[in-house]
Amino acid sequence: MFQVIRNHLLQILLALGFLCLSSNASAFVVIKGVSSFKVTTTYQGVARSTLYFKPSSGTTTKVPLLVVLHYNGGTPEAMSTLTEVQELVRDYGIWVAVPPVADGSWHDDPTDTSTTDDVGFLTTLIDNSVAAYPVDAKRVYMTGFSDGAMMTLRYACDRPDKIAAAAAVSGTMLKTLVSVCTSPSFATPMALLNGTADAITKYSPTPYGISLTLPDSAKHWAKINGCGAAPVVSNLADLSTTDGTTVTLTSYLGCATGDSVSLYTINNGGHTWPGSPYNLSYQGKTTFDIDGTLTIWNFVKRFSR
Repeated sequence: MFQVIRNHLLQILLALGFLCLSSNASAFVVIKGVSSFKVTTTYQGVARSTLYFKPSSGTTTKVPLLVVLHYNGGTPEAMSTLTEVQELVRDYGIWVAVPPVADGSWHDDPTDTSTTDDVGFLTTLIDNSVAAYPVDAKRVYMTGFSDGAMMTLRYACDRPDKIAAAAAVSGTMLKTLVSVCTSPSFATPMALLNGTADAITKYSPTPYGISLTLPDSAKHWAKINGCGAAPVVSNLADLSTTDGTTVTLTSYLGCATGDSVSLYTINNGGHTWPGSPYNLSYQGKTTFDIDGTLTIWNFVKRFSR
């Protein structure tokens, strides 16, 4: 009940303009038991400051690292607030790294002529994190929202050796990426979470669009991951009967890497992070039937490279 009341209060504050996830956001929600710091990495002559979260109590063993990629126009701080990813750090003792873009957006299209190498930067970030911190190289995961989701998909195609699993929220496979992502060196478990009413990342773009539909994106990953069995489709519990959404889960089984492809279809959902009270209303409906951040963690944590 407290969580429901809290979500309603936050939505009211957002509507009144007291809370905002703007590109200038420089603060994030502080959670007891979680420490944060920034580290600057210079790659291709460009300095980028990554925001890290870790348990305040420290650890004597290697722990998983979740790399979180923000949306177009976002910041590491705003992304941290949107996803409330610090709660994973508090509850599961993991580390989280939230890096920024170099020049306004992630370069997720392999045909992009920009000289900015985001794949190389993220690889350097992961390698540096493993070398400097108590991060388990076999349990590095990646997720992202919108533009960050598209970059996550590209990274999983280009450097699957660096991540054990990934998840993309409001992101789909570009056709230019599909053409070069046919047989990666490793199969990467992948979760896709998208709303059918997303006006920015279309769930079912036209056949002449630049990207696949979400079901076809899931099928592509199922093919890459060697999923031989037909998917199992189930309707999840409608935990919030007032949010105007329901969630359908399509699970691909019998994959080479286990049950490793999941498509969460948020019926009537918008361009929003599932379960977050910080989404803006004009981006469409937010489902509260699942917690996007926890759903992603429960998916990726099962896998090790």
